[in-house]
Amino acid sequence: MSGNSRDFVSASGLRFLTVLCLCVTALLAGEAAAQKNSDSDQITYIFQRDDTLFSLGSKYLRKRSDYVTVQRINGIADPHEIPLGKPLRIPVRLLKYRPSEARLSAFRGNISVQSGGRNLAPAVGLQVGEGSDISTAPRSFLTLQLEDGSRVSLPSSSKVRITRLRHLLLTDSIDYEIAVDKGRIRSKVAPLEKKADRYRVRTPVAVSAVRGTDYRTRVDEQSGAVFSETIEGEVVVAAGTSLSGTSAISVPAGTGAATSATGAIVKAELLLPPELLDPAKVQSETDLQFSVVPSAAAIGYRLVIASDAGFIDIVAETEGQGTVLDLQTIPNGRYFAKVTALAPGGFEGMPAIYAFKRQLSTLGGSADAGDFGYRFKWFGEGEGERFYRLQILKDSKTSLPIIDETGLRGDTVTLSDLADGEYYWRVGVIQFSSDPDDLVAIEKWTDFEKLTVVN
Repeated sequence: MSGNSRDFVSASGLRFLTVLCLCVTALLAGEAAAQKNSDSDQITYIFQRDDTLFSLGSKYLRKRSDYVTVQRINGIADPHEIPLGKPLRIPVRLLKYRPSEARLSAFRGNISVQSGGRNLAPAVGLQVGEGSDISTAPRSFLTLQLEDGSRVSLPSSSKVRITRLRHLLLTDSIDYEIAVDKGRIRSKVAPLEKKADRYRVRTPVAVSAVRGTDYRTRVDEQSGAVFSETIEGEVVVAAGTSLSGTSAISVPAGTGAATSATGAIVKAELLLPPELLDPAKVQSETDLQFSVVPSAAAIGYRLVIASDAGFIDIVAETEGQGTVLDLQTIPNGRYFAKVTALAPGGFEGMPAIYAFKRQLSTLGGSADAGDFGYRFKWFGEGEGERFYRLQILKDSKTSLPIIDETGLRGDTVTLSDLADGEYYWRVGVIQFSSDPDDLVAIEKWTDFEKLTVVN
């Protein structure tokens, strides 16, 4: 009995040791793969006068002993005999750095900022560091300002992680990296001054790098494909996690690259900027409406509204398959509209930007018979001083007005002496802005209404 028990324990122990060995082997293989990927993420440093591997290790490597790794990677036999001007490849993971910073420069709606396991209360000027998770809810937007002047904007329903936000001491250079898990971002990257400066965007299937560029990144929720679209400058896009692979391609301004979940990359020319019909019209109705000149190449259009020309403070956004784009009401003011065409392949085209004025001014009217005659009444919304005008024409819309009352401040006029017949009437409004710096009034009329009088 005891012998069988010992045999059983030994077999069980053997199985445990086998599983343990397999786990350790897998773990070591994973660490080796991670080490390989990390080692491929390198900078190049030119060996200078008075440099030694030991001094570099002491000043600029996170552990002084890491100079041995640098020696091995660069095939240096004698660390005391290194020629001046020799390029050294150094893994970024080994380098000392000071934390860089990003600040929340604008936001609207419901956004989430998490850092160190804590939810941070959103506020303009909030400092956001490496390791932060940032997301936007529907109809919510935010923009981050990085230390070097670059900007990252998140539209609605997007989620990113700040995986690197560093200033490397050895090269006095920036090392920024944003991971896009969901939705879209726009990167407006300041011109990178040093060769070692790096700004990268990672997604589940691709990575991109830029140097002074305006470009967009989108993760398609259904297919998992990633779209990279360059508006200004040039972007390098590669499938997977490394830019040093054979899949890396250049994506210049006006073109885009779509990377599939399998790693295939397809390039395409972006659609031209769309045109708006009557872009300068005052948006005075409750809902805003923009009409796009149709394009046979587009399956739809996207419209973004911001309070500034740089689209830092995004106010609203919409997209649709038709050529008329509607937006819910926004406060009065001066705004900028950015419109882009959507291509069948999933790419968003080049933007056209227009300035416009928003001044809410609605107007409606009614006419009915009362105890003291015919009462004309009007109503509407709008901030600022409003003056009304009532016109009544006899028999035809093209005849001269028999009544033309201007400068009315009330909302009702009653007429007791209208003779029998057919009349056409309308009411107009002249509305001044509540902004003292805006001296331009808007004028609008209701459509003509018919009134038949039989006494």
